Amino acid sequence: MSIKLLRIDDRLIHGQVASSWLRHVGADQVICVDDVAASNPVQQQVLKMAAPDLKVHIFSVDEFINILQNHPIKRSTFLILTNTVDVLRLLEAGLDLETINFGGMRSKEGRIAYDHDLSFTDEELKALDAILAKGVDVTYQIAAYNDAVPIKDKLAEVKNKNE
Repeated sequence: MSIKLLRIDDRLIHGQVASSWLRHVGADQVICVDDVAASNPVQQQVLKMAAPDLKVHIFSVDEFINILQNHPIKRSTFLILTNTVDVLRLLEAGLDLETINFGGMRSKEGRIAYDHDLSFTDEELKALDAILAKGVDVTYQIAAYNDAVPIKDKLAEVKNKNE
């Protein structure tokens, strides 16, 4: 499989991803896996315009699981999802990754904010724990030029700050 990086970022392709991550990763294509984006033609066009030099595909979680199970990814790929729950579904469906880059899940209704761009619902936090229990190395890194910090360390740092 040719996945160069799986990133969790609830904004999918945005300025930081387009200007920093895509160049840093050097993939041939971007695959966004998100049920909402996959069902919204306007959002699909915006995502494709955000990375005009690359082939951008947008799939629902179920569509991508079907692809994973039936068609191996051959092109160098930057894979981006919006949350840990969907990432866990892919791992449980057979996606084999050693590392995941966590870029941000912003605060919104139903999420508890731990820090800037570090918010989780209970379900998302449980999914993160399950991902870590599978032995996947999850690092927190906003921009490619920032140091990667293990997500466990980042959550502990935030917790200690707030006590």
